[in-house]
Amino acid sequence: MPKQKKPKETPKQQAARFAAEVERMKAAGELNPTEADNALDKLLSSVKLKNDHTS
Repeated sequence: MPKQKKPKETPKQQAARFAAEVERMKAAGELNPTEADNALDKLLSSVKLKNDHTS
C-alpha cells in the first residue's frame, strides 16, 4: 500500500503549524528555550575546539 501524501501547505500555514507546536511543547514542559540555548552553545564550542586542534 503506497504512503499517503501530506496535503500541501503554504509557507505561512507551515510556519503557523510549527509555532503552534512549539507553544504546545513549551506548555507541556517538553521544550525549554534556556536548555536548548545552553545545549547549542555547548555543541558549537566543542565543534570550535575540534576545528582549532585540526588547524
